[in-house]
Amino acid sequence: MSAPTSSTPLLQGNTLPLHSGSQAQDHPIFLRVCHSPWPFISQSCLVSIRAFIITYLSALAIMLLHYKNKHEIHVLDGEEEGEWNPWVVLFQFSTFAFVLLWLYHTLAFCWSFTHLYYPDVDENDNRWESMVLKKMSPPAQKPESRKRFYFSLFYSVVHVVALMNATIYWTVLVPKGLGHFPKGDEEELSMSSREEFFGQGWFQPFCLINLWCFTAFLALIEIGALNSIKRQVPVPSHIFSIIFILSCYLGWASFGHTLTGEYPFFWMDREAMEYTEIVAAYSAGFVGMGPTFFTLMYGLIGMRESCTKKEEEAPQRFSPMQFAQDVAGQVAQNVREGFQRATEQQQQR
Repeated sequence: MSAPTSSTPLLQGNTLPLHSGSQAQDHPIFLRVCHSPWPFISQSCLVSIRAFIITYLSALAIMLLHYKNKHEIHVLDGEEEGEWNPWVVLFQFSTFAFVLLWLYHTLAFCWSFTHLYYPDVDENDNRWESMVLKKMSPPAQKPESRKRFYFSLFYSVVHVVALMNATIYWTVLVPKGLGHFPKGDEEELSMSSREEFFGQGWFQPFCLINLWCFTAFLALIEIGALNSIKRQVPVPSHIFSIIFILSCYLGWASFGHTLTGEYPFFWMDREAMEYTEIVAAYSAGFVGMGPTFFTLMYGLIGMRESCTKKEEEAPQRFSPMQFAQDVAGQVAQNVREGFQRATEQQQQR
């Protein structure tokens, strides 16, 4: 059995085969992005869903950028400070999460589209259409290549960060009154606070819900229904890589403070927190959320695999009689085709 590649024909029943113990005999992770594990989501339906998602995210990106620059309430430690600096957007964790999600779904749509409609692109065709299709096609996976791990890590980081973004917002920022919502720790929310938020039209609630609800919901849908990616291996490499990437984000956020004078999170401000130990504790908790949500994602993938798992087909054994019949049948077919060609040539004469 040859190893499947990026040009492997679509699988019947929309179900990928189970892991046979050898990575070379399994479908590449890039191909698994193009297949839903659920039979009721056909290949064409999956492509349509991905087209809708990337169109929605692209339109939403423009709206969120406008919201962040024009409607952002600049609050730190409960008080407004100075004039809003639009460059702060580049260093916000919500921006980081949204950009990663948009990049992933752009790749997923391109790969699913070309895998369905253009599975065999001529590598030697230098026309611009073929060159574009080759760039949009899922990459080939070689046994010695590290592309599988890198994309698996990218997939993990995208969805871990999306879930972290929503969790931090609803469990930390909103209760402290830093999420543009009325404070959640008050016994009674005043009607004026409610009207201040919900009485200014649909745009601000729409942006907040999409930025801190829809992205997390989309991550859960992607994990559970829109791809057949298996549980990430090796697990330690993924966990330590996620910790490293989150630590790098904190460095990026500190660099942003150097340029803009603002922090993306209130707990990164040493003066506001008063003690360095508090900043360190918050930072450790932030980085520690990465392995926690990776474990959650790993468990969700395991649940999805269990729900969609089918029994492996029994391997076919070699049968001398069947082999002889196949050879005889092939020889007979070749003789018939040769006789037919000779007859046609004789008639033409």
